[in-house]
Amino acid sequence: MIMEKEIIALSRRLSKDMEEANLYRKAVDEGRSFSFQEEIVPFVDDVQARAEEWRASVQTLLTTRTIGVLHPDQVEHTYENMYVMATESFQPHVQEKRYQERLQAVAYILNIVLEEIETRKR
Repeated sequence: MIMEKEIIALSRRLSKDMEEANLYRKAVDEGRSFSFQEEIVPFVDDVQARAEEWRASVQTLLTTRTIGVLHPDQVEHTYENMYVMATESFQPHVQEKRYQERLQAVAYILNIVLEEIETRKR
């Protein structure tokens, strides 16, 4: 299953991207600034491209089979949250509680996808 391998790779990479976004957010909170053109734009663009690919692949897979309790709307919300988090990570004064809730929601969905596909492959 080529699509499943792609989804696994994208899910793992997006998990790392979200960890990196959180590190950027913490650095901004500590007063660090980042170059818009050299650091922010490439990171946000990369995350958005991967998230779009992930969303399309998972939505396609959901048309042929179920993935745990995952619903297409959750895939869409997860995509949106990943994009928002990548962008908000560089903004000072982001609401910490809401940011962490988004981070947890994204991690939860990515884990559901990974666990379901990896378990089924065995």
